[in-house]
Amino acid sequence: MPKHITDYVIYRWRYILGYLFVGILVALVVTTASIYVPGALREGEITASLKSGALSVESIEPQMVIDLPYHILQRFSFMLFGISTLSIKLPSIILGLLTVLGVFLLVRTWFRRNVAVLTTIVAVTSTQFLFLLQDGTPNIMFSFLTVWLLFAATYVTRKKTFGTLWKALTGVFMATALYTPLGVYLVIAVLTTTFFHPHIRHVIRRFSRPRLWIGVALGIVSVIPLIYASIVDYTVPLALLGIPTGNLDIKHNLATLFFDLFGFASLSTNYLLRPVYSLGLVLLIAVGLYKLLTYKYTARSYITLSLGLILIPLIILNPEHVTHLFPLACLMIALGLATLITNWYKLFPRNPYARVAGLIPLSILVLGVIVSGVLRYINSYIYSPEVLAHYSNDLRLVQRNIGLYTKAKQPVVLVTSSQQLPFYAMVAHHDKRFSATSQLPATVAPNTTLIVTNAVFHKTKFNHTPTLIITNRFAANADRLYIYK
Repeated sequence: MPKHITDYVIYRWRYILGYLFVGILVALVVTTASIYVPGALREGEITASLKSGALSVESIEPQMVIDLPYHILQRFSFMLFGISTLSIKLPSIILGLLTVLGVFLLVRTWFRRNVAVLTTIVAVTSTQFLFLLQDGTPNIMFSFLTVWLLFAATYVTRKKTFGTLWKALTGVFMATALYTPLGVYLVIAVLTTTFFHPHIRHVIRRFSRPRLWIGVALGIVSVIPLIYASIVDYTVPLALLGIPTGNLDIKHNLATLFFDLFGFASLSTNYLLRPVYSLGLVLLIAVGLYKLLTYKYTARSYITLSLGLILIPLIILNPEHVTHLFPLACLMIALGLATLITNWYKLFPRNPYARVAGLIPLSILVLGVIVSGVLRYINSYIYSPEVLAHYSNDLRLVQRNIGLYTKAKQPVVLVTSSQQLPFYAMVAHHDKRFSATSQLPATVAPNTTLIVTNAVFHKTKFNHTPTLIITNRFAANADRLYIYK
């Protein structure tokens, strides 16, 4: 009796093997991106950590409510693990892992399981996600909230079991999104779908009225700090709404956004690689976008189109928010992959060998996107001087050398510039092994180790010979620290 394709063990275990492969891939990617590549901090991460370190119940400035949930997480990271390169990035790593899970669950809910596995693999290995995963700023929040809010809202309309839980989670994600720049438009997109899609509107009408009003009341209470901050400081709502407060240059913004998305031959001049998506991903996104525009009557099409139509004009006004397109890109990639697989299966509905053969070019495409994305990210953040110029490894060098000299029970004093002093003073507050100052002493005190940063050494005269000079091959000015004993 001839064997069918379903008789093979590898076919029956295909999803288990796929999940295992995704898990191993995520572990490798997270380890590489969070610890080794680039393994340094950019100015935005230092600014974010200062804002998180300044959080206090006694005094909360109005500007602190912007991205408040992320800064609370980062503050907890500092309290538990001190301040280091890894602890600064840890909230983004955790939210990034949850985003991966959210992408898989959302795509599996909207599409088939094979599409969910392929989309998750492609998304995890894209340069855009790898950047968000290791970037110790609130940039990851929008992607995290988008995938989980859409997933929870989908389960509100589809699942009767644990219905109250999914409604509560949807409300929590909506309230959290209001504290994130452009997050209010995510809430608007969900509510727009609720009002205009017939099936969703029918489901909402059947909700319990008392529970619905309780949810509304809790939502209003959760945004009271946001309302207060907006009244005290008018720039807070402008930042959350994505309304520029400075001079607006639409022509420059369009050029920047074009090179960020389609600059395949352009040079990366800042911390963000250009283009943010590879050519293979752009082609998949194009296929998905075409399918979305021709099949736009489902609830998922309503909400995707609503969010896209709202976000694109706002990102033109604020090109720095180009990373907010990542969840939409994931959905378009999933729709593109689903379209390719479905159309191939339609050509050979009864021929299992032809259907399997069709997976070969698709596998080559996916494998090429994975390998090219990971290699491009690693090579750029290790060898590209234009990109690495925006990153500093000084914190890791300082802490490594402090560890060496505190073993000898010697007091360690770090002398840094006045611009860097707030950051290193915050580090020293959590790490009692050293103290930080911007004043270079006249002499080195006995039994004391003095660490002078590059910025101070080249601007002041110190009539002592350094015991050791610490260099870093990733910096343009390789002499980073001067150590005196």
